[in-house]
Amino acid sequence: MVQGKVTAKMTAKTKAKGKKQELTPEERLAQALVPEEEQPYVVPENWVWVKGKFCLLPMISKKPIGDFFHYIDIDAINNENQTVSTPKELPVSQAPSRASREVREGDTLFSMVRPYLRNIAYVDAGLGNCVASTGFFVCRPSDVMNSKYLYFLMISNYMVDGLNAFMKGDNSPSIRQENIFAFAFPLPPLPEQQRIVERIQSLFEKLDRAKDLVQSALDSFETYT
Repeated sequence: MVQGKVTAKMTAKTKAKGKKQELTPEERLAQALVPEEEQPYVVPENWVWVKGKFCLLPMISKKPIGDFFHYIDIDAINNENQTVSTPKELPVSQAPSRASREVREGDTLFSMVRPYLRNIAYVDAGLGNCVASTGFFVCRPSDVMNSKYLYFLMISNYMVDGLNAFMKGDNSPSIRQENIFAFAFPLPPLPEQQRIVERIQSLFEKLDRAKDLVQSALDSFETYT
């Protein structure tokens, strides 16, 4: 009888050890914080430095189905304005082996091959059903990060230049997804992320208007000369 009770207790302990416990948001954050001596620069007091794995969700594999599918490879990216300009429509029977990254609206595609070329793009509405190349890291924000803030961060010199340092290989120098998961991300509170996004978008709109005015002036000058 006693032996039976001992066995039951041991079994319960074994099950408890084997069961994976869910971490609280606070515990997840504590594990992801970048030590102070490794923080790249000082940020406001209400910001934190965290590892990328805290901000990003794991990538999901997705194989093309049906008769045709839309494929985003590196060539589909316009690296001057960071957009997906020319996704390809291909027969599923001719799908490249690299066509296996799930893409959703709000993701940011970051080319792991020669990241210094800045083949980076935000996935707008209408592109959410595409399949991307495994040459991309699909940056999908977790619940602590605004998707547009993540995009603006990924196209910044801080991210691009920093990740370039991890490139390996001669023919197609590349980084690994582990490099992005381990990289230090500056993380403001969500309301501040939204304010940053709105400010950046406002500046881009002003820049576009300025470009239009300059082009209009040039066109008028050519007309009268």
